Amino acid sequence: MAKTANAYDEETIFRVKLMRPVTYRGAPLTALPVHQMTGRALNAIVAQEGADVVDTAEPR
Repeated sequence: MAKTANAYDEETIFRVKLMRPVTYRGAPLTALPVHQMTGRALNAIVAQEGADVVDTAEPR
């Protein structure tokens, strides 16, 4: 289950699967494959798109 905005540790790297395509810092991120990103980036995406955009987010 996805967490709310700023709930992810900003320094941790996460393996993230999105529910739908999003744009982060001008770059399109598709729903597939699994993306690797920092908690800081993940928090920004959740703040922009809502918590329901995250399917899974597992620490690496």
